[in-house]
Amino acid sequence: MIIGIDLGGTKIAGILTSPSGNIIMDVQIPTEARKGKQQVLKNIIKAIHMLINSRKASIRAIGIGAPGPILYENGIVIDAPNLPGWKRVNLKQILEKKFLVPVFVDNDANCAALAEARFGAGKNARHFIYLTVSTGVGGGIIIDRKLYRGITGSAGEFGHMLVDPNGPLCGCGKHGCLEAIASGSALRKRTGLDALALELAARQGDKEAKKAISEMAHFIAIGVANLVNIFNPELVVIGGGLSNMRELLLTPIKDEYKKYALALPARSVKIVRAKLGSKAGVLGAAALCL
Repeated sequence: MIIGIDLGGTKIAGILTSPSGNIIMDVQIPTEARKGKQQVLKNIIKAIHMLINSRKASIRAIGIGAPGPILYENGIVIDAPNLPGWKRVNLKQILEKKFLVPVFVDNDANCAALAEARFGAGKNARHFIYLTVSTGVGGGIIIDRKLYRGITGSAGEFGHMLVDPNGPLCGCGKHGCLEAIASGSALRKRTGLDALALELAARQGDKEAKKAISEMAHFIAIGVANLVNIFNPELVVIGGGLSNMRELLLTPIKDEYKKYALALPARSVKIVRAKLGSKAGVLGAAALCL
């Protein structure tokens, strides 16, 4: 059996799974990030013990998806957003010493891309882009069925693609990033509503809600076109919480990206919604082990 852990700012989710992605057991416990690094580490270890003890399972490996930049080969979390005190934490070393099995650590968006590649919408694709649109915007790059991480492991930071030089200030310190314009947090700043409330309002005919979603789709379409032009993928998989808007968001993206993409790669690509939903993070963490 393999364990996959998705480390988030508010919760730690975990699964016990077979190599085929068959989930045997799952758990979810609070992260308790405000209590500091040591408490979060205790909670990760607690979640792993809960999974092992649930089936008296023999564990072959543990995969962890964590926020922020990761030194993949060393399993070091460089700086995790929303986790106070998490600077250069060698999560791999800590957990290998505790559980005596191989541990693999990567960025959570990379993990979600791996999950869609192995078990989800990208299962039959050789080259695809995974774009997650949630509180922030991120993603992963699959080339020849392998995750591309880049020289420092930070490839796939699609949220910091410049789409409007005169746009709002992003958390990274630059202006006009995709994340600053077309993420869940950007929508809330603009409308005062979360994604679910905005979707409901739009479906009930609210013109301002429809306009906000349409403008977000416009900028995501620009981002998708840039990715299509650069990578020439066969598939762009859109996941994250805002993908739950389904056709409200995806239809205008599909209609509009062609305005900005080159004709040849635009004809060759499909835009689809991710399949794995909230399980993408944990399944991707497990997929690291495979």
